[in-house]
Amino acid sequence: MAILDEARHVEEPPLLEGWLAQCVEDDGVSWPTETEEGRAVLGWNLLSTLEPADAERLALSIYGRLSSSTTIDTMVQMLARDAFTSLFNFLGEQLQYRSSVIFTLRRYVYLTERFNRVALDAQYKEQTATGEELYNDDLQKFLFQDAHYVTHAKARSTTGEPDLIGELEGEDPIVLDGKLYTGSVAYVGKGVRQVYEYAVDHGKHVAYLVVFNRKADRTLVVAGDGPADVSPPYFEIAGVRVYVVIVRAAPPETTASKLGPLTPVHLTRNTVERALEDD
Repeated sequence: MAILDEARHVEEPPLLEGWLAQCVEDDGVSWPTETEEGRAVLGWNLLSTLEPADAERLALSIYGRLSSSTTIDTMVQMLARDAFTSLFNFLGEQLQYRSSVIFTLRRYVYLTERFNRVALDAQYKEQTATGEELYNDDLQKFLFQDAHYVTHAKARSTTGEPDLIGELEGEDPIVLDGKLYTGSVAYVGKGVRQVYEYAVDHGKHVAYLVVFNRKADRTLVVAGDGPADVSPPYFEIAGVRVYVVIVRAAPPETTASKLGPLTPVHLTRNTVERALEDD
């Protein structure tokens, strides 16, 4: 459903009634949409509202004039093939691609927090001035080794220079940026704004912000636009969905038994909107 919600930002199809009337007139399923996203949404709108008895009547009205020997079962099969193949192909492609990005980032979070953050922390303390670049280089390396995302740093766009923009086997580019949280949640909000702008530059409707939390005594909580149990959380900004992935980059300063309660810091819609309003 999230993928279909994103597809509606690309093209909102016409109402079902007008489309189906045109299909009856054309003696077959015709598409008034210009994009695969529009066809997918239109197919879903039909699939989610069509009852079995209605399917038979609709199939008969569309294909009934083609041949008197065609059975109603065959007509229903023709309707399913013609009306829903675009939907399932689109969902299959998007699930394979979109989910692979999210799952790759989840693996990166686990690997970094479980095995690599002590070594990265030591390197960060030696090159704090370029610490953000250090973490982005580590992420860039992982994206290539784990999932063959060929990324390059500081790709130029009309609005700035995102830290990472990558391609999956030379095809569809992903928009992904990495930011350090060192105490300023407003800076993270600006990161959300930046990846949104990069996505607009590249004609994308999904972007990813990876936030490296350098404050061991604070937990960064994202109060996004989706349900509370959705992971990773996201913000919807003018047709672009920005996923926010948090990495606990700083090792604990003491043992778990001596560690006091972490201070929650919230990245909210208001924080993001203030960043969007800034020039």
